[in-house]
Parts: sequence; structure tokens; C-alpha cells
Amino acid sequence: MRLSKRECSEPAFFDEVFAKAEELFLALNDGEFPYLIPLNFVRRERRIYLHSAPEGAKLDLIRKDGRVAFSLAADVRIDREKSSTYYKSVCGTGRAVVVEDPEEKRLALDCLAERYAARCPRPAPDANVRRVAIIRIDILSLTGKRCLPEGVTSPDPV
Repeated sequence: MRLSKRECSEPAFFDEVFAKAEELFLALNDGEFPYLIPLNFVRRERRIYLHSAPEGAKLDLIRKDGRVAFSLAADVRIDREKSSTYYKSVCGTGRAVVVEDPEEKRLALDCLAERYAARCPRPAPDANVRRVAIIRIDILSLTGKRCLPEGVTSPDPV
């Protein structure tokens, strides 16, 4: 990282950004150009879960090549007077797989519902488990970065 003073590698920083970020941007390899999509997500330890329709481009790409990259950001604030952006962000890499085990799928759906305060039954009914695809990313690397306004020493922006 070019500006090492902005680098954040503490587990608490990663926890905070994963907890506050609303969406995760997932990059997949389509062989010619990156395929990038924003998704709802939930993290459990060193795994990220995403839900999906049971068929489509992202599932095809994951089955072909499970290497992925992802990015998320929290506390983003633009200071127009200083032409600056303040933020906390995490980028990472991982291996993605389509989850086949019904109980792991149910766990992921329940965790997603809790994270986004969804008004759906929990535990997820069997019909919901069968109807959706769940993608699991096993995290391989994480890099954190933070840009705070001048004079701010706390991790929380003003």
C-alpha cells in the first residue's frame, strides 16, 4: 500500500467495516474482463455468505473459476471544500463455492435475514432453502484502509 499510514490490519477494524458496510462488491473472472456486482452479504469468521438466484452468470463464473476479489466501504463522507473523501474500506480475496449442503444454506439465509433485519421466517423454511443459491467465500486475504479528516485521531469520522 502506497500510503502505509492509512493501512489498517487490526481484526477490530475489519469487524467494524464488515458490520457497517451495506453492500459488498464482488469481482469474478469471466476470462476476458472482470465481472463486478454489488451484493448483500454476511460474514461469519473467515467466511462470507451471499444469496443468489439458482442460476445465472455469477454462479456459472464461480463454478468455472472460484477465485474472487471483493471490496466494501463504510463511513464514506465527501468533503467538497477540501475535495477529499473520508472512508474505511476493506479489500480481499477468496475462493468462492456454491453451497450444496441444505443446513449450511439455512444458516446463511438466517444470518443474512438477521443482518438486514428481514421480515422473513427463521429458521428459513425448506422451500426457501431449495429455492435460492448460497455462495460461500472462504477469505484468503484482507487489506484495510482508512482516510480520516486532518486532526482526527479516532477511527470514527467526525
